[in-house]
Amino acid sequence: IEYGVYACGSRGGQVDTGRGSFQFAAQEAWLIENGELTKPLKDVSVSGLTLQILNDVDGLTRDARLAAPGFCGKGQTVPVGDGGPIMRISQALVG
Repeated sequence: IEYGVYACGSRGGQVDTGRGSFQFAAQEAWLIENGELTKPLKDVSVSGLTLQILNDVDGLTRDARLAAPGFCGKGQTVPVGDGGPIMRISQALVG
């Protein structure tokens, strides 16, 4: 990757199922320059249309890591979890 952002972990996020959009705040992020992680970044979030982002995935690692499950809910408790392989996305809105 010549220039990009490596974002990992999550400090939370949200989805709008009606619009098919999502947003999440990365726990950690780094600038990628010429294939190297060069500078730590603060307050990075990724957002977009879910199906478009899935179409823009152009690379996956073979291994996957899953985080400890937790709960999410607004008035109701729903079990949730996160994790998976590292993926490369050709384009996304990063802010």
